[in-house]
Amino acid sequence: MRKFLIPLLLVLFVILGFAWYFMARQSTAYNENSAYQAIPVRTPLIVEVPELRSLLEEIRSNDPVIEALRTATFLKSFWKDVDAIENLMAEDENLRQAIQSKSVVVAFNPEGKDEIEALFALSLNNRGEREKLIAYLKQLQQEGKLKLSQREYDGNEVFQLKSGSQSFAFAEVKGIFLFSRNVIFVEEGIRQVRTDNLYNQAQFKQLYSTVNRGSSCNVFVNHKKLSILLEKLVASDFRKLIRQFANFSDWSELDVDMKDSKFWFNGFSAAGKTFDNYLNVLKNQTGQRFRMDRVLSGNTSMFVNFNLDDFNQFQDDYVAFLKKQGGSDFYNRETALTHAEKGGRKALIPLFEEIADNDFAMAYGSVLQNDPTLNRFFIAKVKSQSAAKELLLPVLENFAKSAKKTLADTESKYQLQKDVVYSIYQFPVPELARLLFGNVFSGVACNYLCFYDNYLVFADSEPALKNYIHDLVLSATLEKDIHFQKFQEEMASRSSVYFYLNCSKAFNLGTYYLNEEAFASVKAHEDLFRKFYALGWQISTNSGSLLNNLYLRFDPVMKVDPQTVWQSKLDTTIWIKPQIVTNHYDRQNKEVMVQDNANNLYLINKEGVRLWKVKLSDKILGDVYQVDYYRNGKLQYLFNTKDKLYLLDRNGNHLARFPVNFRSPATNGVALFDYDSNRDYRFFVACENKEIYCYDRDGRIVNGWKSGKTDGLVTNQIQHFRIDGKDYIACADQYKTYIFDRQGNIRVKTTDHFEHSGNQLYLVKAGSFALATTDVKGLVHLQYFNGQAKTLDLGSFNKSHFFVADDLNNDGQSDFVIADGKELTCYSDKGKELMEYEFSSTISNRPNIYTFANADKKVGVVCSNENRVYLVNMNGKLYNGFPLQGNTDFSIGYMSRANDYFNLLVGNEDNSFFNYKVE
Repeated sequence: MRKFLIPLLLVLFVILGFAWYFMARQSTAYNENSAYQAIPVRTPLIVEVPELRSLLEEIRSNDPVIEALRTATFLKSFWKDVDAIENLMAEDENLRQAIQSKSVVVAFNPEGKDEIEALFALSLNNRGEREKLIAYLKQLQQEGKLKLSQREYDGNEVFQLKSGSQSFAFAEVKGIFLFSRNVIFVEEGIRQVRTDNLYNQAQFKQLYSTVNRGSSCNVFVNHKKLSILLEKLVASDFRKLIRQFANFSDWSELDVDMKDSKFWFNGFSAAGKTFDNYLNVLKNQTGQRFRMDRVLSGNTSMFVNFNLDDFNQFQDDYVAFLKKQGGSDFYNRETALTHAEKGGRKALIPLFEEIADNDFAMAYGSVLQNDPTLNRFFIAKVKSQSAAKELLLPVLENFAKSAKKTLADTESKYQLQKDVVYSIYQFPVPELARLLFGNVFSGVACNYLCFYDNYLVFADSEPALKNYIHDLVLSATLEKDIHFQKFQEEMASRSSVYFYLNCSKAFNLGTYYLNEEAFASVKAHEDLFRKFYALGWQISTNSGSLLNNLYLRFDPVMKVDPQTVWQSKLDTTIWIKPQIVTNHYDRQNKEVMVQDNANNLYLINKEGVRLWKVKLSDKILGDVYQVDYYRNGKLQYLFNTKDKLYLLDRNGNHLARFPVNFRSPATNGVALFDYDSNRDYRFFVACENKEIYCYDRDGRIVNGWKSGKTDGLVTNQIQHFRIDGKDYIACADQYKTYIFDRQGNIRVKTTDHFEHSGNQLYLVKAGSFALATTDVKGLVHLQYFNGQAKTLDLGSFNKSHFFVADDLNNDGQSDFVIADGKELTCYSDKGKELMEYEFSSTISNRPNIYTFANADKKVGVVCSNENRVYLVNMNGKLYNGFPLQGNTDFSIGYMSRANDYFNLLVGNEDNSFFNYKVE
């Protein structure tokens, strides 16, 4: 469509501009010459641009959607034409004033097998414009700038203009200027003026009266003819379905506005006489608040929601609509319902009228490239799950008996955890959704059924239904999706019908619904199309009229859905690094503990199911430990917040005298030491009063610990090391390193005082054992246990740098990792550079070292500003599959010993918690 629209506009504006410039002083005026009189009544799509100036201003803005469209190769000619139009307007102020206020009506019509062409029409001010225009064009012909020919058609002169390889036809009829590449369209416009045209149709004129003249443009859709246009785009299998769209409505008018990468299309539909069109079925319904997002999976690519206030009335009106249409649809539906009633011994429509609660949706889940027909669902809200089971299960049992089976034969169990089990039933009426709502819901086969809360969830396959229920249990729904909720803010609060399409997630539907040529054109610019986040379309009644609200949002940053084992939704974003913990009842399968920024602590099983959530008084400082408090092989969780030391059992309950209140607010995470591996634990915490407290396993202060006050605050975790049979307990404040024995006495007197960078102390092997950290300039300080100290200069770094020590190359000596700004660098204990990598954004968290098979070390990095996590090999290359979406410290380990891959657990910016597979 683009290939002819802008060139036509360009030539049209040239002609109109010069016409106005030479002829505006003529006095013979036209009356009743609306351009719509010349628009063929067969036209499927009409666009009126009320004012060229406003449109040009919008497409010349710095809006991100415009900037992205400028990069599209298929629009290269478009932008050249825009430049040409603006250059033309800049040549003369009078010319610009004339052109910029012109209103143009464009009629798009099918032509030939696959072409779509346009007819432009606009009203002239007076007859003088026409006469002088012809004279001016003839002058251009004499100068050799173009070739002009003319002939008579139905009493009117039709002119053909050739400029280079381009050919155009134009004419004037009763004060209406017509222009097109296709002379047949111009001739059709001439004929249309003299017959019954749109301007004389009461329904169209009434709809036209609702136009908002302040919009960028106005779009009129002729539903009776639109299928002819759409058939040129869709696959042959769907052309029959597209033709049925003719009975959707008569006309719709949409006012189009654009601002800040957002597009709004608002207007009314004219549905004709009672039950002439499908939209009339909605006239007796009142729009309801959208609540289906609580049971729509976060993987939803498309949904259609019917949110009614009277399902019984809808069924009556739908039957009346089918009868009014004639044909076979009504009888085919009755036959299918009778067959279902025979098998289930109960009529389906009265059954759903009794159990349903007026809210229904058809949803498409993940769209697979190799088979986009999978993962489709139908959801029906019921008044009560127990009442629905009481009425529906006997029907399923009757169907089973008719197939010489029992209900149990058609039932399977889906167990997510010990006490969370869902029954999935084979459902014998695949066309249920279509029977209830018509062809708009024909895209889903209801082969399987599950009762979830007060909803019936149907799916095309059992695996798809299991995955869907899994998402709901994990709260991975659109209700928890912050991107969808932000999109939802622009939608109307109430509607009867809500269509939603996530352009990126649904992209591969194009392979199924579009013909090869159409999809190839879309595929060639996949990145651009995926940047359109979503389209929403709502229909509701307004004082007896049918109101459309459409919203399209562009996102310049294309987001690709993460490919995870599972995703879980938390209340907010994650605070602490997720920690893989042991289930003492099932040691082969791990669990994960995580806290969000609302201070909720979660325990989540290997399936991603939340086992419990506990609200804490504050955020956790440091790590969560597992301890065997009762020395019976059962494990508990130990951690601290600023004010308390906690000990929880595996059900999230407090144990013994815990939580213990600190005497002063803690400044670091608790350190747990089990000196002799006999579970006689010691817990160390530094506090704001500069005291270091030692607690015994029962949470009582150990009187034998006498460390005295530190000079400053200790913010990093206290460390314990045993070297040559001696225990060393180490920590540091801003300027001093402390090394104690088990009673709190100074064991090693340190003399290397410097301003610490805030990074942790590490036990390293640099010749002999030493404690390593950095100062604020990045100089590495090594404190040996004989009291000696030395430094290692790796370069100059910012005060906010991160420092980590580990044996990265397995040579028995410690190596050093520095993360500063966007750069990650690894050094040997001698200062030799081992590896470097530069990221596209700032490293936000301290790097973590991960050990894989055969002591293979990798460095984990978080860049929270871009919501990406990285895993870097020691050769300076990214590990295969990275980066991944995420913005928190992440853990890597086995969630199940049955897996042949690692799990990576990380938080995401949208409150999601991801479990990735790392192979």
